[in-house]
Amino acid sequence: MRKLWWWLPVVVMLSACRKDTVGEGPEAGTEGGETVARLEGEAAPGAEGDGPYTVTKAKLDAYVGYQRKMLEVYGSLMRGLQDMGPLMDAGTPQALEAARSGLKLIERKAQAETDARTAAGLTTDEVNRIAEVVTSVISQRQMGRTLQYEEELKKLEALQARMPAEQQQELAPQVESMRREVEAFQKLPEARREFGDANVDVVLTREADLTKNYQDMLKAFAGVRR
Repeated sequence: MRKLWWWLPVVVMLSACRKDTVGEGPEAGTEGGETVARLEGEAAPGAEGDGPYTVTKAKLDAYVGYQRKMLEVYGSLMRGLQDMGPLMDAGTPQALEAARSGLKLIERKAQAETDARTAAGLTTDEVNRIAEVVTSVISQRQMGRTLQYEEELKKLEALQARMPAEQQQELAPQVESMRREVEAFQKLPEARREFGDANVDVVLTREADLTKNYQDMLKAFAGVRR
């Protein structure tokens, strides 16, 4: 199953920390640990597995709100871990305390994630299933904007129009290839084949909000203070 792109850096970090604490204390095997495992691709107990999942407008709206709350959580977590960096690198007696503080931050993150999901009325499986569709749609649309294929196509078509007929024909395959690329980013055929037209279309109703969440999460991982 696809990793969740915007959670991956923190998931990797949490996984490394959890390896040292599995089976220790009352938290072992609780929801916080299960959340990390499920985000890494394990099916939740009783989950629907790989069957069809319908993203409704109400569920998507709840998911967008959940994302915003988790953005605040991850931003705080990343800033806290960055602030501890100098202490960890210094090799001083304060380094152990800094490490303990880091684990406390991670534990608070797990609880905050549970709280945000509960407030949104979503299960862990629903969050992961919705995120799969959102990831596929928004990442493709964002890539299209980043590569600026539409602008490049316009330039290529303008160049072709100024050429003699023979040269226009020579350039035609390149223009057609670019058109197919633009169409793929606009119509998202791969996402539609995988998740269905209805799921893709409902995600696109919140494209602006989901794109902003995506961009803000990248900033959070980069340590940009908003």
